[in-house]
Amino acid sequence: MAQSPADLPRACDLENHPQQRRFYQRGDAPDDLSDDDLWRISTMIEQGIDPALVANGLARLAESPTRLSLILMRNGHIVYEQYYNGSHVVDSNNIASVSKSVLSALVGIAFDQGAFTTVDDRVADYLPDYFAEADDPRLLGLRLRDLLTMTHGLAWKENESERFLNRSRDWVADILSLPISNEPGTLFHYSTGASHVMSAVLTEATGMSACEFSHRYLFEPLGIEAEFWGVDPMGYFTGGHSLSMTAREMARFGQLFLQEGRWQGEQVIPGWWVVASTSPQVDIGNNYAGYGYYWWLNHIAAYDMFSALGAAGQILHVIPELELVLVTTHSFAGNPRDYAEEAESYQFLWNDLIPAIDGP
Repeated sequence: MAQSPADLPRACDLENHPQQRRFYQRGDAPDDLSDDDLWRISTMIEQGIDPALVANGLARLAESPTRLSLILMRNGHIVYEQYYNGSHVVDSNNIASVSKSVLSALVGIAFDQGAFTTVDDRVADYLPDYFAEADDPRLLGLRLRDLLTMTHGLAWKENESERFLNRSRDWVADILSLPISNEPGTLFHYSTGASHVMSAVLTEATGMSACEFSHRYLFEPLGIEAEFWGVDPMGYFTGGHSLSMTAREMARFGQLFLQEGRWQGEQVIPGWWVVASTSPQVDIGNNYAGYGYYWWLNHIAAYDMFSALGAAGQILHVIPELELVLVTTHSFAGNPRDYAEEAESYQFLWNDLIPAIDGP
């Protein structure tokens, strides 16, 4: 049952916040939920990290003129937390494509509730009106799996197609009207459009918006409230960008996945979904170990790692074997978005942090 307008988090209440129909915005409203009691604070030494060996790496990261936050967790404890360039612990920021990994969690919860049957369910079964006059019969075979693994086959051009959508009255219709360039389910092709269609599918399958569904079944158990979430002109919340969280909330989300969906004794996301979504579902090359369900997979040193990555350096890395969660966020203003922040985070892990750990 959908929440009434009076019960809606402010990010979800379209009636009272029509300005949220903007395509993109930095969500810089302060977070008003106190979460100090949700955290365990410790020191690097107590959690098996040599602070002397990691100091130079932290100093290098602090030099970034666009960095807003850096949080390092080990064994469920915050061992390092710093804010930069005028940012503060309560600041909520646009996490960009990290939103996709949040959407993955919502899909897993919806599976657990019986809203979906298998990842091979046809998208057309949930959005029949958008497929009634499909020009290409291959589109009718599009599956949830194809959206979740970015093997949709649609001729989407990242960034360029997004700018086109900003002038669209019906994003889902325009995304699904793109030509089929590859057989769905065959080739990885990164697409924020595919994740937006997945948000629409989730909405129709559950009877509530992605924003409402997330607050009820994912955010509330974790003590999270989004200050902003983008929405298209048809009322579908953006599946691939423009969700706002604090850095601590991102870290909490990462810790939830490290714990295979458990939080304070509650199974928030089904464990099988966490395993599936952070396991290789498709080969993507580019030195990655693969792509799961909206999670990037990698190997670093001798360890497996999964990551949620967003434009301009919104980064969440999880290394389960080392019980590590690393979060860093950056400002979009004055940021060339050239993936340098992502490379810096890998270098920090490889050259500084992992050598400073005394073992799993």
